[in-house]
Amino acid sequence: MRYAPRMRKARGLVTLVVAAAMVGAASAQPAPPADWRGTGLVLAMLRPPSELHATRPVIVLQHEAIPGLMKEAMTMPFIVASDALFAGLHAGDHVAFALAETPGALLVVSIQRLP
Repeated sequence: MRYAPRMRKARGLVTLVVAAAMVGAASAQPAPPADWRGTGLVLAMLRPPSELHATRPVIVLQHEAIPGLMKEAMTMPFIVASDALFAGLHAGDHVAFALAETPGALLVVSIQRLP
């Protein structure tokens, strides 16, 4: 019986490791499907941490009206599903992008540089 406390600690550690792995797997899930599509000009790409978001990448777009979502063109930041979407992009690029609605934010789920 003197090994019981060690076994409890080991079991607790295993539970903690499994829980951490599950959280990691949940954050690695693919982005939700796009709800809206738009076009615009990239003004800035901010990798985390930034002044706009501590843990997520952000893109600032000067975009045209987004059918079904925004009737006017405007400049605004969007959270990006992954900073891998920044690959090959630069400030000043014209892009097509797709947005998905998530709790509390619109999420850019795809970006494509336009000619």
